[in-house]
Amino acid sequence: MNASKEPEIESRLENAISYLLITGVIISVLLEIAGVTLYLRDHGNLMISQEPGVFLQGKDFFSFIYGFWSQLAGSTAIQLMVAGMVVLILTPFVRIILSAIYFGWAKNWKYVFITLFVLVVITLSLTLH
Repeated sequence: MNASKEPEIESRLENAISYLLITGVIISVLLEIAGVTLYLRDHGNLMISQEPGVFLQGKDFFSFIYGFWSQLAGSTAIQLMVAGMVVLILTPFVRIILSAIYFGWAKNWKYVFITLFVLVVITLSLTLH
């Protein structure tokens, strides 16, 4: 790869990751605000719900996501709040995948292996509950 092009490509990666993280946080906050607003409108208060759909169910985070979206249980407010939390949790996960792809494309094998190690650790932490 041309040495003069590397800083430009790295700058693009940094910008893409920055936009990904900012977008993920903004989407998460907007979903949470919408969910809390609907919950307040529907229930008249913000007391903690005892609805089963609010609590983490399943053997791990990924099965919770699958079960939640396949059943679409709960109120719209709860669905929005859970979606906000899912987006917030998965944003850094997607960032690591993007970084691994970039480092592979740049043939920087040292960082590919480091990034894949981090991806495995995060995946295990979400999988092992």
